[in-house]
Amino acid sequence: MKKNRKMLKVLIILGFLIVMIYLVKNLDIYNKESITDFFSNADKNRNFTLFFILLTTLFITFFVPVTWFSVLGSFFFGLKGFIYVFLACIIGSIGVFYISKIFRDDVMKIVHKVYDRKPRKVNLDEISKKINKFGIGYIFFLRSMPFIPYSVVNCISGVTSVKFKDYILGTIFGMGPGLFTTSYFLVKAVNIKYNPMGAVWGVGIKLIYVFAVIMWYKKSKYRTKE
Repeated sequence: MKKNRKMLKVLIILGFLIVMIYLVKNLDIYNKESITDFFSNADKNRNFTLFFILLTTLFITFFVPVTWFSVLGSFFFGLKGFIYVFLACIIGSIGVFYISKIFRDDVMKIVHKVYDRKPRKVNLDEISKKINKFGIGYIFFLRSMPFIPYSVVNCISGVTSVKFKDYILGTIFGMGPGLFTTSYFLVKAVNIKYNPMGAVWGVGIKLIYVFAVIMWYKKSKYRTKE
């Protein structure tokens, strides 16, 4: 039984690596222009909405920045793009959460390589400890703040003791406002020529959200002390 389970684990990891290599080599998924061209070429597809949601889910699972898809979603679908990107984020976060629980050590090796590519103010061990200690509150905090990548939070949460209910609620309520204000701002900015006041409202709402996040960060008990 253990031998079969180990073999299954190896096959899944191998499959994951093959998919990742294919995406990097053939689609250049870490290049913003390449991603934009890829979706632009598929825009005429009758099932483009479903295609966009599924591919966005896949790409963000492989550590492609969520913000790229907020821009693309707003461009292709207007304000509805927020719903599609948000849905992809939720689906992706659930999948990675459970994958991380199964492949704890292997996932963390990948996360360390991605996260430690540049200097960080907070290390992964500290994030894990705070998730274990504060649960939903810290998940909500991480999803609201821009300093920890979306995919990293998914992976780290999966190897902690946080309950799935707390994880998913913290994700929904933490990511929702930020994604919505970004989408609203982008949609209004694109239409500034036809609706200047709408663009002003878009900028205003985005600035209010950013200001609120900064103020909350400065006063939050979850903040890493300098």
